[in-house]
Amino acid sequence: MRRIVGLLWLPAMLMSGELKNFLLEAKNQQKPLMVMVTSEECRYCKKMKNETLKNAKVKEEIQGFLFTKVDQNSPEAKRYLPAINYAPTIFFVSPKFQIVNAAEGYLPPHKFIPWIEDTKVKLGMNTQTEMTSSSSTMQRPKGDNWMYDIASGMDYAVQTGKQLMIFVGSSRSKWSRELEKTTFKDPAVKKELENFVWVKLAKGDSDAASYGISTKKVPYVYFMTADLRELVVAKGYFKPKDFIQYIKYAKSKI
Repeated sequence: MRRIVGLLWLPAMLMSGELKNFLLEAKNQQKPLMVMVTSEECRYCKKMKNETLKNAKVKEEIQGFLFTKVDQNSPEAKRYLPAINYAPTIFFVSPKFQIVNAAEGYLPPHKFIPWIEDTKVKLGMNTQTEMTSSSSTMQRPKGDNWMYDIASGMDYAVQTGKQLMIFVGSSRSKWSRELEKTTFKDPAVKKELENFVWVKLAKGDSDAASYGISTKKVPYVYFMTADLRELVVAKGYFKPKDFIQYIKYAKSKI
């Protein structure tokens, strides 16, 4: 899970607005706060609210949390929260105003629950379910460029006018690890991929299969338009120089 280290800058005398009230209430009640960042034109914000947050299991898991929403472009969001790349984003904030986790993009219930569980562990709260290996596909180290679900990737690509690069790999695959360790970190590769949204999926991901992306072998890299029109597929491991040729070919087909 992504861990944002640091405290929100929240001088009480200068704070105003609904987000401020919830933050102070969280401090007074000594409860963690979930802050959902939304935007008016964000269809996946509505999906996150109406499907994921209203799911019975999710509602059970978030008992003990306070909850509020804030618009991505509001003065409060810009003043009191870290830079927000896209909506929805859900920040988990401790009673001491420390952001413990940031779940970015739309997540279905079974993928959102591990974020709640991870937050509880970091806050020393009791958890209702054991953390499973499925949560490992969602970890976002500092400086991570990846998104972890296709729906959010598509939405962000539409918002920014970019294309999609969907990487399907496995931590057990030597060549998947090598692709991440060398090729994706190569400066020339990163430059060529500036106009692509990076999406990372684990082999066998059920959501990937629902979009017609299913591979028995890894690594596979799909280059697609924002509406999932396939441009080209790179199958297997490629050194940076060879991988760049795939990127250029994908761009030629846009």
